[in-house]
Amino acid sequence: MPRTESLKSLHTTLIDAEAGYDEALKDAEAPEMKSLFEKMSSLHERAHADVHAILLDKGERPNESGSFLSLVHKTVISVRSTVSGLDRSSLKSFAEGEERIVGAYDKAIEEIGASDPAVGKLRKDREALVTAIGEMKQRAA
Repeated sequence: MPRTESLKSLHTTLIDAEAGYDEALKDAEAPEMKSLFEKMSSLHERAHADVHAILLDKGERPNESGSFLSLVHKTVISVRSTVSGLDRSSLKSFAEGEERIVGAYDKAIEEIGASDPAVGKLRKDREALVTAIGEMKQRAA
């Protein structure tokens, strides 16, 4: 049986991130923030589908419920929205969270090994995320 703990963790993290952006979309007022949050939600949705398929190929049954952190992320976003709004100043925090997801990709890639055919898909999704983080940081500046 292949090692998949990091891959399962990445799967859960992507579910949580998508849910967080869906929550942020509800609270964002500025069109540019709504557009960014839609883009990030969609990016995580596609990546989640990719990791889900990889897990199925490896004989795993992915858990679709996310984690307790999903609730925490939603609460933090809601509180931040109420207190200070979701504007460009909040993008630094979002970018930091995304950088942690890049680390989750790195762990999953290392765990399954460079020779695994799924690595190409994971690297592609990781690079799309790195690009999105760069755009997010530019908007925050």
